[in-house]
Amino acid sequence: MADILLIHGAWHGGWCWNATAAALRAMGHRVACPDLPDAPDTTLADCAAALPAMDRPLVVGHSMGGMVAEALTTPARLLMHLCSYLPLAGDSLATLDRLLPAPPRHWPRDDAGRLILPPDDARRMMYHDCTDAPVAALRPQPVGPMRDRLAVRRQITRHYVICDHDRAILPALQRAMIDRAGVDHVHHRPWGHSPFLSDPQGLARLIDAAA
Repeated sequence: MADILLIHGAWHGGWCWNATAAALRAMGHRVACPDLPDAPDTTLADCAAALPAMDRPLVVGHSMGGMVAEALTTPARLLMHLCSYLPLAGDSLATLDRLLPAPPRHWPRDDAGRLILPPDDARRMMYHDCTDAPVAALRPQPVGPMRDRLAVRRQITRHYVICDHDRAILPALQRAMIDRAGVDHVHHRPWGHSPFLSDPQGLARLIDAAA
């Protein structure tokens, strides 16, 4: 039995982990899947500081949640990056997005300056292999966690799950980040960007095996 902390990515909330968390709890694990703060002035440090205290958890970061996982300063058992951003010290999500040539993404903003992901883009990038596309649950995303740079990269065991059919963070970018930053274990799965929805049981089994 392990303490497991599941960190969601941009535009999402802890709700996205519900099925995976239920499967992990059925395996005997203690699981937390909190909402990251979404105030307009939220920073990467704010996100890390808002996470609950757990006893040396296995930390899973999805997408932008990988940046938050790396910014944690409390002791953890290991970090698992799930098709997520994998920074070195000094990197931000924005700088990692530029590792490989790609057309720039320009998202609309709300009145507070937070980024809005249009439903059609969410369906295309994140949910193309999911039965349900929960676009109504998505919320505005503060720019701070995407813009802020990681201060320090600590020594810890890292796993990376490459999602081979990801359309949000392309597998080529995932591999480029791994080649650059290094991890201890690499897993390939035939998933898109949201395996917590497309295959929550399979994702839970992978996390359980790492635990």
